Parts: sequence; C-alpha cells; structure tokens
Amino acid sequence: MSIVVVPGQFHAAPHPAGKLANTLLSVTVAGMSDPARFRRGKAYLLDHSVSRLEVSPGRLLATVAGSRETPYQVIAVVQMLPSVEITSAEQMRSQLNRLTPDAAELQFSCTCPDIDEPCKHGVAAVLALAGELVTRPELLVQWRCAPSGEAPTRAQAGSRARASERHLRLAPPIPGGSSAEPISPWDTPEWATFLGDAPPELPEVPREPARLGRAVLGAIDVSAVVRSALDALSTDTYGLDQ
Repeated sequence: MSIVVVPGQFHAAPHPAGKLANTLLSVTVAGMSDPARFRRGKAYLLDHSVSRLEVSPGRLLATVAGSRETPYQVIAVVQMLPSVEITSAEQMRSQLNRLTPDAAELQFSCTCPDIDEPCKHGVAAVLALAGELVTRPELLVQWRCAPSGEAPTRAQAGSRARASERHLRLAPPIPGGSSAEPISPWDTPEWATFLGDAPPELPEVPREPARLGRAVLGAIDVSAVVRSALDALSTDTYGLDQ
C-alpha cells in the first residue's frame, strides 16, 4: 500500500506532534549533507520543484524537477520497524524519536549524475516529506513501519558499495543479467585483420646455469724473448758493433 502526495496540496490545521516530526526529519537529512547541498535542496523545495511523493513502507519515491527537461526520480529507502498502532496525538509524540530514522538507516538513489548521497534532489524529497508531516505525521508511520502482520525488512535501493554507482540503481537491467561476461571491444574481425598473424612463439630458452671450462695459458720463456731482442739490436742493421 502506498500514499501519493502532492506537496503543499493538503490543507489542514497543524497536528499537535507535526511540528516536532518535521523538525526531527529535517535535522536528519541536514546532518547527512554538507551545508551547501542542503541549501540547494531546500531551494528546490521552496521553488516547488518536488511535484510528487509516493510513500510506502520502507520507501519514498519522489519526482523532482531539475536542470534538465525530464524530472529526476529519487528513492529514499529506510530501515523498517514493526507495525505500531497510534490512536492519539500523545502517542504520536512519544513515538517520534523512535520513528524518525537516523543517517545509518537511510539510503538514497537518484537519476541525476551527482555522486554524493544524498544529492540535492534527495534532500528536497525528504524535506518535502518533512513538510507534509506538520499536518499528517502519520505519513512517517506509513514510511517507517512494516504493514501489520508482516516482519520488518529493509527495502532495497541497490548496492551501496560505491557511491559512483548510486545513480545507476534506477537504470533498466542489462539484458542477460549482470552475470553475463563483458565483451572485449578488441575481439572483432576488424582488429584481427589490422593486427595480422600473430608473431611466432619464442624458442625455449635454457634456464640452467652454463658450465664454463678453465682456460690455461702455456709457460713463456722470458729470458729467450730478452735474448732475441738484444741480438736484434746488436746487428749491423742498427749500426751497433758487437
């Protein structure tokens, strides 16, 4: 079961616990974003950029206008709690601290390219829900609690392993499933023709250490060399007399 809300269209007197519910949820999303991103998200809200909210157990789906022609789709999922029955304003006030999620219990997904979580569109979406709580705090119960008779489970928006993949969670599934092996861009006939035949395999190179023999020089008679030199110098060729 889900409740569709057009922000700002429900006119009623403030609920006795509504202002506190609004404040607590606003503080949660403010703590999850840096000041600049929070201001931009709040500006989106004030500009009426959030055109639609769909509140269901564990999941908030929002349509937020941005810089492109097609609005962005935001999903804010929350860890669910067991169903609770609230019949009075005092009961609602006493349950608000438990019902308001903290940062560890919230995940965001958006079709925008911003890799931070939450992005400004996510901030605007949750602030829009917080604004509706002023008159209808029961929307917080609808979002946070599992349906009566069902065990609470965590709604999923996708893997949170890498922030850069956050905006891919809403993309349509890849044909064949995510387990399909990726196709190499180089495995094509054109590349095979361009590269030609593969070079021949290198010959097997011996890896054992080489064994070298020991070179031995013969003995030299130095005195004979000296006598030969002296004989050459004492000949008439050099003008010397014995």
